[in-house]
Amino acid sequence: VVAIGSLVGAFGSIISKSSEFEKALSTLQAVTGSSSSDIGELSDLAKELGSTTAFTASQVVELQTELAKLGFKTDDIKNATGSILDLAASLDVGLGEAAEFSGSLVKSFGLTTEETSRVVDVMAKSTSSSALNFESLRESLKLVAPVSKATGVSIETTTALLGVLADRGLKGSIAGTGLAKTFIMLNKKGISLAEGMKRVKESADPLNTAIDLVGVVAGKT
Repeated sequence: VVAIGSLVGAFGSIISKSSEFEKALSTLQAVTGSSSSDIGELSDLAKELGSTTAFTASQVVELQTELAKLGFKTDDIKNATGSILDLAASLDVGLGEAAEFSGSLVKSFGLTTEETSRVVDVMAKSTSSSALNFESLRESLKLVAPVSKATGVSIETTTALLGVLADRGLKGSIAGTGLAKTFIMLNKKGISLAEGMKRVKESADPLNTAIDLVGVVAGKT
């Protein structure tokens, strides 16, 4: 009786997980509008990653759904899924947050989903080697990433600068806004960031020089 009860419980758990997985797939297909063939490819990837990572197949499908909501197609989702799982695991954040953050950065910096691992590596490096954490980095990049792209500043340089600011107590929206305004004002005047910092460093009145260059808000940055 005990043995049969255990088997029934095990089969019930399997059926429940299978139902959960199928429901997640249906949601993914509804969001993407993809063909059964495309959904089959994403399903196979989810099952593979669900058996080789700390996440379940259903959780992987939920991540794929978040990427689909950002407008990514099947091939893009396949390119990005593994790297975003790594990000979520390394920073201990939810899959939805990791997907939304990584996907938006790929788009903001004009990258391809094949470069998702590059984005993830930068995020992991910046949060492990500075006072930045996931929340402060996300808040800063939300504000500065589009400006960085428009002014030709790479994601590596942007996050490095945000790390320096975080180490000096400037994080989140304060750092993002200040850095964005710095890029905008220097670009407007045709001055590079290196030249701007050199002028401030060599000035007898650094604060006013900074304010003259980029304005009051960005002067502190």
